[in-house]
Amino acid sequence: MIISNNLFKYLLAIISGIFYFLSFPKFGDKTFAWFCLSPLLFIVVEDSLSYLENDRSIKKEIITLSFITGTIGWCGILYWIVPTFIIAGEHFMFGSLALVALSFYCSLYLVGFNLGVHFFLKFFKKLNLLVIIVVSSLWVLTEYLRGWLFSGFPWMLLGYSQYDNLALIQIAEYFGVYGVSFILVFVNLFIVWYFHRLFNKRPVRFVSLFIFLISITTILIFGIIKISKINKQLQNSNKTITVALLQGNIDQYKKWDKEYIEEIMLTYTKLVQNSVMIIKQTTKKNYPSLFIWPESATPGWLFDEKKLYSWVSNLVEFTHNQFNQPVYHLIGTIRSENNRSIYYNSAALFSYKNNGVITENIYDKIHLVPFGEYVPFKKILSKFIKTVNELGEFTAGKNFTVFNIEEKNISFATLICYESIFPELTSKFFSYDVDFLVNITNDAWFLKTSAPYQHFIANIFRAVENRCYVVRCANTGISAVISPTGKVIQKTDLFKTITLINEMKTYHYKTFYSKFARWLWIMYFLVVLIPFKIQFIKTHL
Repeated sequence: MIISNNLFKYLLAIISGIFYFLSFPKFGDKTFAWFCLSPLLFIVVEDSLSYLENDRSIKKEIITLSFITGTIGWCGILYWIVPTFIIAGEHFMFGSLALVALSFYCSLYLVGFNLGVHFFLKFFKKLNLLVIIVVSSLWVLTEYLRGWLFSGFPWMLLGYSQYDNLALIQIAEYFGVYGVSFILVFVNLFIVWYFHRLFNKRPVRFVSLFIFLISITTILIFGIIKISKINKQLQNSNKTITVALLQGNIDQYKKWDKEYIEEIMLTYTKLVQNSVMIIKQTTKKNYPSLFIWPESATPGWLFDEKKLYSWVSNLVEFTHNQFNQPVYHLIGTIRSENNRSIYYNSAALFSYKNNGVITENIYDKIHLVPFGEYVPFKKILSKFIKTVNELGEFTAGKNFTVFNIEEKNISFATLICYESIFPELTSKFFSYDVDFLVNITNDAWFLKTSAPYQHFIANIFRAVENRCYVVRCANTGISAVISPTGKVIQKTDLFKTITLINEMKTYHYKTFYSKFARWLWIMYFLVVLIPFKIQFIKTHL
């Protein structure tokens, strides 16, 4: 049965957009993700199975409605772009244009997905379990594509909405956040299937409902059992390290102002001193200590400016003298090579050995932020947006650096800022057998919008996908310690100058996802090819 009321169709598309936005923090709730796509998909299904001759008009309608849903949803998710432009000194109009442009771009993937749904429904001429599986796989492929095309923007993949649904997200060990997205789209389509049959006065097969409920229940039971098993294994870990997260809460526009250098140095000096005091008072044993500073914490070029290097060296030596165990400092800083002709956003590991401070290793950020650390089409855009001229052109690192605490045979990898939202990039570090992950970030750009919350939740999935602790240190928050089950053990509030101390048992094993993350898209691609295989068989029989 075709829906002839255009106003009703637009209303359903708008509702889908609102529900999509409300699926994510900080304003939304994970419940919305289970049915956010259903209103729009219901229109697509009904129109695609209407057997109208004018297929072109149906495609145009699908494109229009998909853009409505996508633009509303993504404008809600990405609204924080506007205030970040304003605080950077740009006009409200430029921020709004950037928001609409990026939302429009992200909507293209929803358009492609729904056109794919239309194609498969026309091919199968019905909505059944096979179609639901094929279409759910198609959604995952669009998320993979968005995470890769034009350097990638895998921000708020649908699966991220379930960040606090710990039982469900345990499957990320095998399929990553994409597996959770698959389940959510599957449920959305199952809801559409149910109402499609009611709307067309067809009997609802309760056997199908029963199988569906059993499948979801099985996944949740698996998750509960997995969490219990891992929690028991954590107790038996024989590697422990004390981490001290230094949340400096430095205003974004003080970070590079020379007038505030002393203030910033004093802030971190106090944080280090307070951390030492807390560790001595609260930790049970004298484990190795790792002091973690946020992204670009030092107010200048740490390796080029004697004053800054001397300050950091004194703090490293001070902490070394306070403990009988090894002490390390992981410090986010910018650094240069070739007389500052090349710039890197880096994380450097310092320790005190052989009566002196040494740099153990340096990681240079591999995946840079477009328009934050490098500017595509800079010559053209700088004519219209003055801030573009002020943005630095960083160079991407090439090495997947592993940091080692040799005395205790503990190793870790570092993700800088934006890198934490890339599942495949993260998984590559685990080919080097690291024990845990550190994510250092700034996030001061985001103010008190939903962006810091959205950025934070990606780390929960990195912990589950790779079954390791993730330690996150953010300049203005959210800093946190996340267990291998995805449980947030400790976290800070936004815009607080604070130290977070945790006596952490390291834990890790190579998961299916860690090993095969780069190739899993092939599985979904093969599923999407099923109709073409069927057609091939029919043609050649």
